[in-house]
Amino acid sequence: MDKEIEDLLQKVKEANRKPFWQSTPQEARSGPMLMALLFGEPPAVERDESFTIPSSQGFALPVRLYVPSAAPKGLIVYFHGGGWVIGTVAGYHPFTATLANRTGCAVLSVDYRLAPEHPFPLPVDDALAAIRWAASDAAAKAIGIAPRTLVAMGDSAGGNLATVASRIHNASGAGRKVDLQVLAYPVADHDFQTGSYAEFAEGNLLTRNDMKWFWGHYCSDESKRSHPDASPMRAQDLSASPEALIVTAGRDPLRDEGEAYGQRLQDAGVPTEVVRGEGLVHGFLAMIHYAPSAGRAFEKMVKAIERATSK
Repeated sequence: MDKEIEDLLQKVKEANRKPFWQSTPQEARSGPMLMALLFGEPPAVERDESFTIPSSQGFALPVRLYVPSAAPKGLIVYFHGGGWVIGTVAGYHPFTATLANRTGCAVLSVDYRLAPEHPFPLPVDDALAAIRWAASDAAAKAIGIAPRTLVAMGDSAGGNLATVASRIHNASGAGRKVDLQVLAYPVADHDFQTGSYAEFAEGNLLTRNDMKWFWGHYCSDESKRSHPDASPMRAQDLSASPEALIVTAGRDPLRDEGEAYGQRLQDAGVPTEVVRGEGLVHGFLAMIHYAPSAGRAFEKMVKAIERATSK
């Protein structure tokens, strides 16, 4: 583990902050996220604009589009983390602006509806609406060029939405398909008894009780958590899923489910690479300028996107 991450965990322990699972959603949203604390200043992007696209129940889904200076090689649809309860496009701005500049792709960052006010399946509806927009002529018009490659990407709960929405979209046969999914420490299941849940139940930023709290707000009816659109690990057929890169964190309760999900994709015939970031903790995308190992994990994602856009 990087010394920087060791120091961070010690600071969190000494701060004795109120954990998510003992908070209300409003309290959890009021505190600073790791992105604000650790990432640093956002880089300038050639063009960045906010607008809405239509989603279910007449919802106008807010999105933020980043377009780099050179003609974009592809379009990345990005879903932020936060357990479906916290997190915003504005909060992720430093990362998504960096993602656009580093990959040479346009990035569509999605402000999907949050639970508990908008529980499952409404965030999935928003994720699918964003993917469908990205696959349409409207995206090419907004970007100024038709992107060669379409990527779905997200971290944590955002990784869950990215993989579910890209599978549903590709299976529908409507419009161009998602070519690649890039998932960072994704939520893939609702099983709190895995080896990594047992080993890292406490002390590594995200705890087992936190995840139970997030799931309780997102999908309070436990009988619905096994729906494949909530827990993609439970999908009977994953063959429509796009090629995948899954990067897990070695010290994360979600590690085992992310890696098992990668195996499920491989078993379904989906080209999938699973990379474990040894010593990393949940939320490491906020640390790419803070901890060297987090920066290296991000570079793997950038390289995978560059390979996909060069085909």
